[in-house]
Amino acid sequence: MCWTSGSDSRTFRPLIGAIRVSGRWVSLEVLARLSRRSQGPDAPSRRTLIEQFARVVGWRDAKGQLSVSSASVGLRRLERRGLVQLPPMGSRAKGSRPRGLSDDGRPLPALPQLKGSGGVISTLRLHLVEGESDAGHRIWNGLMVREHPLGRRPLVGAQLRYLVECEQGIVGAMGFGPAAYHLECRDQWIGWSVPAREQNRKRVLGLARFLIRPGLQVPHLATQCYGQALRQVSGDWQARYGVKPVLVETYVDRARHAGRSLAAANWRRVGESKGRGRNDRQRQEGGSPRDVWVYELEPDARRQLQACGQELLAPRSVFAPVVAGDWVEAELEGVELGDRRLNRRVRGLLRGRWARPQSSFYRSFEDAAQSKGAYQLVENPRGEIDLGSLLAAHQRQTARRMAAETVVLLAQDTCALSYNTLKRTEGLGPIGEEASRGLLLHSLQAFRLDGIPLGTVWAEVWARPEASDRTHRNGQSIDEKESGRWIRALQRAGERARQMPQTQVIVCGDRESDIYELYDQVQGAPANLHVLVRGQHDRCLGDGRRLMASVAGTPRGGTMRVKVPRREGRPPRTATLELRWREVEIQPPAVALKKSWPPLKVYALWAREVGAPSGAEPIDWLLLSTWPVKSGKMARRLVEWYALRWGIECWHKVLKVVCGVERRQMKTARALERALALDMIVAARILLLSRLGKEHPELPADVLYHPDELEVLELKNRETGKFPLDQKRTMLQANILAAMLVGFWARAGDGHPGAQILAEGLQVLDAVVWYKRQSQKKAADRPRRRRAPS
Repeated sequence: MCWTSGSDSRTFRPLIGAIRVSGRWVSLEVLARLSRRSQGPDAPSRRTLIEQFARVVGWRDAKGQLSVSSASVGLRRLERRGLVQLPPMGSRAKGSRPRGLSDDGRPLPALPQLKGSGGVISTLRLHLVEGESDAGHRIWNGLMVREHPLGRRPLVGAQLRYLVECEQGIVGAMGFGPAAYHLECRDQWIGWSVPAREQNRKRVLGLARFLIRPGLQVPHLATQCYGQALRQVSGDWQARYGVKPVLVETYVDRARHAGRSLAAANWRRVGESKGRGRNDRQRQEGGSPRDVWVYELEPDARRQLQACGQELLAPRSVFAPVVAGDWVEAELEGVELGDRRLNRRVRGLLRGRWARPQSSFYRSFEDAAQSKGAYQLVENPRGEIDLGSLLAAHQRQTARRMAAETVVLLAQDTCALSYNTLKRTEGLGPIGEEASRGLLLHSLQAFRLDGIPLGTVWAEVWARPEASDRTHRNGQSIDEKESGRWIRALQRAGERARQMPQTQVIVCGDRESDIYELYDQVQGAPANLHVLVRGQHDRCLGDGRRLMASVAGTPRGGTMRVKVPRREGRPPRTATLELRWREVEIQPPAVALKKSWPPLKVYALWAREVGAPSGAEPIDWLLLSTWPVKSGKMARRLVEWYALRWGIECWHKVLKVVCGVERRQMKTARALERALALDMIVAARILLLSRLGKEHPELPADVLYHPDELEVLELKNRETGKFPLDQKRTMLQANILAAMLVGFWARAGDGHPGAQILAEGLQVLDAVVWYKRQSQKKAADRPRRRRAPS
């Protein structure tokens, strides 16, 4: 694993004979020496050993100062794993009080007499407590112990303490510390990956204490305190610890406070905590959930926090021929399931499913031994074998194909997989409105601008719970809703976009993806990531009007003609669309969670069909995008790009009809998910063959077909006389010949064979190629007969 970044010259690489802890690499030899020194009657104290260890390994903070407390935390983690042995920690004396803030009991400063006029207190200021020698240290502790609800509970880690003062006296106190290690709603809102969170969490501060002294009734005092602190804390934290923070988080107990002062100070509520503390590693404590609020100290705070050193991808065009003719080896290069035997077996499984995509899972393999091995893999108890690990290698190859394009479209959608007949299968959930049961698949599929599929970028599978709480949806954060899948897909697209800055990445979704969080999330995404969504909500705008009325009142900017294919007995037609577009500022929904969120600017494009024939449903698309629309040419491109979203529906059809994923019969949802991963790769390959034959009919067939396969197809061509014999086969010709193996007529008006009959032809082609290879092998092994002497 290696992360490199142009903005950060540091490089993180795994070291031989070393272990990673707290974001640092520590030599196992150093740990062994430390364990030996801790033995015997004359061993140094635990504190001394930790200080010496910190000096040896260079455990220092951003300012170069020794971080003994941080090193102590890291060594305790290594102790629990049995990698180091230190003298035991000293036990607390019997009857002693737990660690906490100390209060000397002396009188606190008198409560200042402030006028409640609601005006700004011009003399309000913050006094930074410099240390225990500072006179304000005793006052700060006393205020917190006696007047704050948390009492003696201490601040942990790096911290800043402030006294809020004015001419009349001390009106309150504040304390800042490190952010939470993991907070689901915050992490989803930021959109950072696990390596980025590990690298950049130090740039997030937590407002751990805030106190306005009881008895003070001054309107807007809390808001003034927030504003004063947020203007000052960034510089103070950087001066003390050498790190410039970009985000502040805090928590509000809704039973005590509503958070109005935070909203007035331009903080943003992003969700609710789970009620667990920093030290609740076993998830046993049941604290009360609290509202989570954040404040961006810099406008691009999320973009800075998402930044993480990543190696750029080496582009590989979808038209590049497969090296050595084995596409499975190329597609699963680098697959890692935790065991070399499993890595080898999953390649065999994919070959079997490709050779027989329409067969059952058991009959996809050549003999009983291979089928048994296939079931052993999908039912393996290893937790690391999941949809993500099985698709990881394919996703890397998909990203490389994306990196070879100038603009790529990523279509995301949800597909319901019905398993109604599997009454005893564990892990299924309800799907649809009826009493159907199954799984839900949400995926992100990549397409070229000519509709050629590039593969799966990201996917997740889940089962809905039997009962869901829809009464409090407006108060829930996006990580608590099923619609969070749209955001997670966008975040994974952002991670890939950072690996290919030369490629413009457009994430496209249907009307269900028209959620405010999606447009908000792209604000912190890389500059080459955009969204294109079909709108369904008539949103409020900044000028007081509604979205649809505003766009409809815009003068017509142009027209375009599009071809509508035949569907359900309706003939194909050419539709004329009139286009209107403008930049709009959409307001956040007026619900509990998003009331404090800022408005966002997007481009709205309305494409409406004029003169639609009787009985035909006219095209009526309201598109919202972060891609600038400044001309009729760009408006037409966006309409064409959105039309490419239909490719993911075609992929769903291949997955269900050709690969038959809903015909699987397995005992658990986890086994169904693992088998689904193989079919997802097969479906992408079948759709690729079909689309290449349609969009690039003159492409040489040897880009995707093996020479042995082309030799068999040439025999079919000689039999039928379909194509000239002295020509090199093209992709269209090879696809037609493969379909003719199973009865495709290939008449002049038949066009390109569909995905289903093409898959059937490929299955027969694979069987004939196998027979040909076995015959050649048998002939090569037959001993030659010696000629008799003359």
